[in-house]
Amino acid sequence: MYVDQIREQRRDDPAPTGGVGPTLTGVGAVLLLAGVSAVAGLLDVLAGSSLRLIFATGLVLGTLIASLLVVRRDLLVVVFAPPLVFVAASAVAVLLGRGESGGGLVDLATSWLVYGFPAMATATAVAIVVWLVRRSRGR
Repeated sequence: MYVDQIREQRRDDPAPTGGVGPTLTGVGAVLLLAGVSAVAGLLDVLAGSSLRLIFATGLVLGTLIASLLVVRRDLLVVVFAPPLVFVAASAVAVLLGRGESGGGLVDLATSWLVYGFPAMATATAVAIVVWLVRRSRGR
């Protein structure tokens, strides 16, 4: 009976010792996502004048990597992170004078939603798919 309890406890451990698997906490995964997105955003700004395709690709790729590397109990943190990372990056771009030009704050917010929605939705969908797959496999 004692051996069965140990086996059950090992199955419930989020990150068994000595095993290879996801190791990032939720905070680490969000930092990884933000880092990949920041590098992509920097490349996008250097290639043009605002955050567009390269940044969107970096947001989705960063979400995928973070979703695969985060421990299962913190995976929902990654599901909710892409829109927040996008808004933070857009705010930084506007503060640095690299955001959409013209208009006031309402125009900028509208621009973020229009141009950013596909990237935010795709990144969130990627995180949800990874979450569902990992939940069904129990990893």
